[in-house]
Amino acid sequence: MGSLWAGVDVGKTHHHVCVIDDDGTVVMSEKIPNDQQSISDIAGRLGKRRKPLRWAVDLRGGPASLLLAVLFERGADVRYVSGTVTSRMAEAFHGERKTDAHDAYVIAQTLRMRGDLPTLTLADGVQQQLKLLVSRRLDLVADRVRITARIQDLLTMISPALEKALHLRSRGALRLLVQWQTPAGLRRAGEARILAYLRQHGVWAAKALTAKVLTAARTQTVAVAGEATAAGIVGQMAIDLEAVNDRITAIEETIAAVVAEHAGLAPISRDSGRRQGHQVRPHRYHRGLRRVFSMSSFTALTHCPRSRAYYDKKRAEGKTHRQATAALSRQRLNVLWACIRDKTPYQPKQPRSGELAPCELA
Repeated sequence: MGSLWAGVDVGKTHHHVCVIDDDGTVVMSEKIPNDQQSISDIAGRLGKRRKPLRWAVDLRGGPASLLLAVLFERGADVRYVSGTVTSRMAEAFHGERKTDAHDAYVIAQTLRMRGDLPTLTLADGVQQQLKLLVSRRLDLVADRVRITARIQDLLTMISPALEKALHLRSRGALRLLVQWQTPAGLRRAGEARILAYLRQHGVWAAKALTAKVLTAARTQTVAVAGEATAAGIVGQMAIDLEAVNDRITAIEETIAAVVAEHAGLAPISRDSGRRQGHQVRPHRYHRGLRRVFSMSSFTALTHCPRSRAYYDKKRAEGKTHRQATAALSRQRLNVLWACIRDKTPYQPKQPRSGELAPCELA
């Protein structure tokens, strides 16, 4: 009976679908709009041929989201062909390069010839969800950095001493700037009023913050040009920065909930017969995650005495900086893997008398 192999070159407004048979002969090559009806129509037509059908796409999200949703709803077997694989495989086939029809043809041929392509499932929606959440968080963090830098510039213009006294990552500092932005305004408000305002808004260490800003305010009695306008802008931007911080906190909580619900990243199971619970590292790896662990290890060298000691041990063994950092990343990953496997939070060992307290995994 034979099988059919459908390759899809995904596009924003249109997809190009190329279907070949077991001999590699083109059965269909068609451009379709990126809408549910068109995708369902071509999937239905191919289904009427009553032959085993396998699909392959070159994207896993974005413009391919609707296509994948329709195919999954129909119970289709969908594989992923990366852009790198498509580019390399294209050299084996004749035809005009970099056209949608040719790319779809190459994807279909790759699907027919290679059995090691990763399978896409509904579970990949979790990865897409996390990718969207992390991307949104990065946008918000960029907004926070931009707003913070602008507030610092304006505060330096108004009062360098006040800018030094306020740490803008502190909720108390932002609450203060919403109400008062100049040395003269702080002096007029006085200690009692400022302290009452901060405590009313639940600011921790309100008394220490009040004393710090009043000390800075008393060092400058001269008003600079444009102070009133700059103060108004600072007050507005402090409100904006509070809102951005709240959004970042909320999205971080959502990310944590998604990871907790789906157990995060898990090793590959190699169960066989009576042998159960045997798990190994996957050969494929996520370069972004590797970068995360590398940066985590690099930061731990400064803030974690035990991580630093392990790094120094590897350097003493003749390892290069990069090799020692990679070894430290591996150790930290082992701890995280154990936490996921045992479904228990990280519990550092209690230091013995005279030892440094261990750091937390982060």
